[in-house]
Amino acid sequence: MDLSSTGPYNHAKKLFPKTRATLKMDNGSIKTTNFPEALTSIQIDAQLSNTDGTFRNSKLIIKPISFLMAGQPFMLKAAVSDFENIRYDLSSKGNIDLGKIYQFFAIKGYQVRGNIFTNVHFKGLQSDAAAGRFTRLSNTGTIRIKQLNLQSDLFPKEFRISRGDFSFTNEQMKFDEFKAVYGSSDFNLNGYLENVMSYVLNEKSSLKGIFTLKSKKINADEFMVYADQNPVKPSSGSNGVILIPENLNIQFKASAGQVVYSGLKIQNATGTMELNNGALTLKDTGFDLIDVMVKMDATYRSTSLKSADFNFHLSAQDFDIAKAYREIKLFREMATSASSVKGIVGLDYQLSGRLNGDMFPVLPSIKGEGVLTLKKVSLMGFKMINAVSKETKRDSLKNPNLKDVQIKSRIDRNIMTIERTKMRIAGFRPRFEGQISLDGHLNISGRLGLPPFGLFGIPLSITGTQENPVIRLKRNKDGKLEETNDDN
Repeated sequence: MDLSSTGPYNHAKKLFPKTRATLKMDNGSIKTTNFPEALTSIQIDAQLSNTDGTFRNSKLIIKPISFLMAGQPFMLKAAVSDFENIRYDLSSKGNIDLGKIYQFFAIKGYQVRGNIFTNVHFKGLQSDAAAGRFTRLSNTGTIRIKQLNLQSDLFPKEFRISRGDFSFTNEQMKFDEFKAVYGSSDFNLNGYLENVMSYVLNEKSSLKGIFTLKSKKINADEFMVYADQNPVKPSSGSNGVILIPENLNIQFKASAGQVVYSGLKIQNATGTMELNNGALTLKDTGFDLIDVMVKMDATYRSTSLKSADFNFHLSAQDFDIAKAYREIKLFREMATSASSVKGIVGLDYQLSGRLNGDMFPVLPSIKGEGVLTLKKVSLMGFKMINAVSKETKRDSLKNPNLKDVQIKSRIDRNIMTIERTKMRIAGFRPRFEGQISLDGHLNISGRLGLPPFGLFGIPLSITGTQENPVIRLKRNKDGKLEETNDDN
């Protein structure tokens, strides 16, 4: 080894030390205390040079590096110049047992097992790759991955790639076959990535791609940043949100037999998923939830390790509200009074807000509006209506059956504001409007229209909580419910 180097290294100013370095080894071997076998038959002939202290006149020549690991050969050749606008000529051929390599060098933070077979040649100029002048590139060859297992401190579960066949043609890296498992989730990918070389050479470049994704099951909860077994667990005990890299622009046409998210089990999910500039977007998404076909468009963006923004529009027809209350945790949390409701409803609602570190909505952050349609509903044991029945001494109002009632509302700062809603119950014509806080407090004005036509009526006000409503037979003169701001 011969090395002479003077001057500063400054990436921002594109400065590189003036350097003359050569490294040669002929039929060498290296043994470490971390692994019982040695790297053998090592051939190294490498040169690094810089004549004027700039990135532009830096040059690295490797001709070649080759070795045997447990009897398996691997070879790498490289010629890289002009670190400001990298001109590269790389080739690799051989087999690497990643588990042995990681163990040999004692690389921390990762546990890796599996084999990679390479036979590739990459040649081109960084600016051509970045500008999309792909005909000037010469990227060819194949990479095969077999039984690759990766455990990282960044994720709580292990990635297992049973098979990955990739081929390169200039700008594209094609996924000819890719089968993987993460925790209880499975993935079968076909498609391609574009801009791979620019992405590798420039941290500001985006990786682009289009894929078809098929899965029997995707468990989104297992992708959360923190896990119980993770040694870097936050003191709050939260799992952390799902992170989306900023420099990805990838589209998936996806279908999944089941998607699990925060205790929610979604069946037969289809749609288009896009990862772009740190956001996840779902378009034309359809799935079965508690035996109902649901249509949804949504966006999601992580803003920190423990916070994310969301926006979605959901439409569902013929929804069994009792089944939803039993099986959907989020529905139970946000509609506590629905425990006494049975029947079929329709829902068309737009919501946006913030998720906390457990991927649960922060209620004061939620904003939205939409329509809940009571198609055919029985309010058996519904405390608010039954309290009105008791106070007005109208037993026929108790446990009413409702049909074709549209309830329009909007949500902001922990308050749901309900527009004037009219209905018919046993000859009576009640109407109501007002506010309900998401923690259950009431401030509702109403009128009980008397038979036969509702021309005369009894004014009423409903305050208190959904569990303990207070009914007064007079106009509501109370102020509005106190709004709760989202502090973040």
